[in-house]
Amino acid sequence: MYKLQFLPVAKNDLQGIAVYIADELDAPETALRLTEKIVKSTERLSEFPYSCPVYTPIRPLKPEYRKLRVENYLVFYTVDENIKTITVMRIIYAKRDFEKLV
Repeated sequence: MYKLQFLPVAKNDLQGIAVYIADELDAPETALRLTEKIVKSTERLSEFPYSCPVYTPIRPLKPEYRKLRVENYLVFYTVDENIKTITVMRIIYAKRDFEKLV
């Protein structure tokens, strides 16, 4: 089993998603359900870190990023075999120009 950690920017992404849906879209229950779904989906990665495809951007990334889709959001993460750790790098709305954000 792998350890799961979120970069501060990924935590901010998740919080921003929740605030936007709860406040701007006036849907607090939807915000809660979605954020819980994102967290649970990322937690499953600790058992199956290679279950999601490698993300191949225009410019190469080191370390290699993987991409998990949760509804309309993409969770970008890395796997470090040496320390058995998954790091969530970003959580981005799938319809955004995420190439610039990753």
